[in-house]
Amino acid sequence: MFRGTLVRLALWYLLLFALIVACFNLIVYVSLSQALQASVFNDLQNKAKVAIDNNLKVTGNTIDQDPTKLIVGPNYADVCVVIEQFTAGQTGEQVVNGCSLYGVKELPERTSIALARQGIVSKYIEVTTANETFAVRTEPLRNHEHQLVGAVQVAKPISWIGDTLDRLKRLLAIASAVAMVLGALVALLMANKSLGPIRAAFQKQRDFVADASHELRTPLTLIRTNAEAWLRRSDGGSGAVYARNVVDETDQLSAIVRDLTTLALSDARQLRIDRKPVEVSSTLRGLIDQFQPVAEQRGVTIQPDLDGGVTVQADPSRLRQLFLILLDNAVRYSPAGGAVTVGVARHNGRVAVTVVDRGIGISSKDLPHIFERFYRADKARSRESGGSGLGLAIAKWIAEVHKGDIDVRSAPGAGTTVTVTFPVLK
Repeated sequence: MFRGTLVRLALWYLLLFALIVACFNLIVYVSLSQALQASVFNDLQNKAKVAIDNNLKVTGNTIDQDPTKLIVGPNYADVCVVIEQFTAGQTGEQVVNGCSLYGVKELPERTSIALARQGIVSKYIEVTTANETFAVRTEPLRNHEHQLVGAVQVAKPISWIGDTLDRLKRLLAIASAVAMVLGALVALLMANKSLGPIRAAFQKQRDFVADASHELRTPLTLIRTNAEAWLRRSDGGSGAVYARNVVDETDQLSAIVRDLTTLALSDARQLRIDRKPVEVSSTLRGLIDQFQPVAEQRGVTIQPDLDGGVTVQADPSRLRQLFLILLDNAVRYSPAGGAVTVGVARHNGRVAVTVVDRGIGISSKDLPHIFERFYRADKARSRESGGSGLGLAIAKWIAEVHKGDIDVRSAPGAGTTVTVTFPVLK
């Protein structure tokens, strides 16, 4: 009974854990990506500063450059440098191109060179070649009079960053998969532990109902027997009325006890379901014939519309009990002079039994609760008509145990339509 609740609770735990894992993965990935980019950015900034401060000697508007110092040495083992001297034209005179060692023809990058002519530093631009992606920083070069005379462009390969992040994604995916498997096991354990007290309380309640129902049978039988004896010996006066009231109330209590016993045993899965082929229409026809006197006594007509030849695999006694509950409710809540229609139809491998009454109906507020035990929409009227609030709960259990569905549609003053569907026996 708690299996569905256990699974749902475990899924909620697992979803929460998955969100935590996803957030952790995102934080790790973004943090490492930003750290690697910041490392490249700082390295480019430092290398550009070294190139300007130590390797360049600007005299007037002329750049003197020792290519050996610029290209070779520990400071430039992982970068390439392009130095360009500005002239009157749009393009400058390239003094040295250390990137030629990498075979990079895309450098210098002209957009940032144009910005450098305006004194603007291009801090980080990505340039993609056929074999590599470079991060490029371009700084304007000024002489001692602070005049723009050229530009220094420093480039560094960054494809390794993508490779590193790809490896990280693979590692995080593997770790997440392992974590989710472990998380699912932990979620099941936590959900099972959380439901422990509820299971224990429900078991105690179920045991109490079963024991009370069992213990009440004998006293109720004795009360009814004595009341009937009193009724037989009475002279038809007030004593007979009291005795008849006792018999009626005892019958109602006995019915409640029987229903409680049925539900308690069904919860404990102790009720045996003896399935065999059952012809639906003939079963309904027999019940209608038996129930017709009760309906006539209430002034209600039962109108059968039965499609014969439909067989289901079911427990005959439980199926009769289900149909009897539906017929009893329909007749009970129909006004005098009303009619109850009982129909059987086959569609898409399932048989639908429909019971329609034109009685008081059920409000939309009460409709979602009608299958709850002891729930009665109109408690005063239910009590007056003898309803206990257990019939539809039993009907729902019988339908579900036979792999069927039960659906109720109703509106106040418009009557009620109850449809039960079962798989047809092939």
